[in-house]
Amino acid sequence: MKILKTAEKEIREEIVQDIFCNICGEKIQKNKLGYFEDFLGINKTWGYHSPFDGETHDFDICLNCYKEILDKMKIKPANE
Repeated sequence: MKILKTAEKEIREEIVQDIFCNICGEKIQKNKLGYFEDFLGINKTWGYHSPFDGETHDFDICLNCYKEILDKMKIKPANE
């Protein structure tokens, strides 16, 4: 017969506390429900033969800065 006891396990979870725009440095605000306002998050791992060979860049851009980037683009992204 086996006598069992419940083991207490500590579960740790990382949650995003704050997000800042990498361009202007402004904090991306949370709405009334506690969700972050919309922003652009980019995670790019660069391939071989690039200036960033094997590096991973992870950054966030607020809506205002993204609008400025769009204004500077000669070829706009597809809008589906």
